[in-house]
Amino acid sequence: MDVQQLRCFLAVAEELHFGRAAERLHLTPSPVSRSVKDLERELGVDLFVRRYHQVELTSDGAVLAERVRVILEQLDGLKDVVKGAARSRVARVGGTHLCPPSVMDRFMALTEQALAPHTIEATMAPSAELLPALERGELDAALVHLPLDRPRLDSLVVARYLFSAAMRADDPLAAASELRLRDLAHRTLTIGPPTPQPVAVNLLHKRLRNAGITSFHQMPDNDAVMLASHIRRDHGVTLTLDPRNGGSSRIFDDPAFAVVPLRDDLEFLLGVAWNRSRARKGDVVRELVHAVRQEWAGHPLTL
Repeated sequence: MDVQQLRCFLAVAEELHFGRAAERLHLTPSPVSRSVKDLERELGVDLFVRRYHQVELTSDGAVLAERVRVILEQLDGLKDVVKGAARSRVARVGGTHLCPPSVMDRFMALTEQALAPHTIEATMAPSAELLPALERGELDAALVHLPLDRPRLDSLVVARYLFSAAMRADDPLAAASELRLRDLAHRTLTIGPPTPQPVAVNLLHKRLRNAGITSFHQMPDNDAVMLASHIRRDHGVTLTLDPRNGGSSRIFDDPAFAVVPLRDDLEFLLGVAWNRSRARKGDVVRELVHAVRQEWAGHPLTL
């Protein structure tokens, strides 16, 4: 027996008329009658007493009608169960802990708006940890530093970093209104490790070398307090964002330091990344990607 046979049987059992049952099912009487006869043949019993313009349930038919009604109600309820599960699915996003808080806040607000009423869980970690999680399907999307070298992932640029040079307030370069990278060529530039996002950071270091900077002091990790302490103690120079962007760059919002804008664009980018195949198959990722494109495609932020 199949579901269609059961639906036809129950419609006739409730209407006690093959014509009305057919109308209810948006069918003609012929396939309804055929389905009921096939079901009777399979069960080996008569389910109806057929008289001229009159149909009555047999005792077997009455017992079956009660069971079938419950079965079909449960079957039809599966759609609501699945839809409810889809609505309640937890959406998991990530963000690099090194991005300006304002951008992460904007990304989270966009996610909550696009994916309501889903519950949103956010993970803050280095890009190098978020990207494998995206590939494994553990995250739906993540705010990471670009570019990527992972064919399974796609991305959209949401912000471009405009760097400044940070130094002690009494540094000879501190009085300048702006600097070029060539102005730093004779200095040792303090930089962070490549581990947070090796592809992006190594590309940044390559651009610095191409600009003529050959002496580097590499910090063991991205600890803003230790970085500021090194700059202050050893009269160093480092790259930072404008302190008004918040986050770790705020460490240089101190009279002891000077922050001078750089004219050179180092093409260091921040973007939202996602798993390409999951965007094709899953509503959550597809909706989030659509919202990200609506918000940032063609007009990324400048930090």
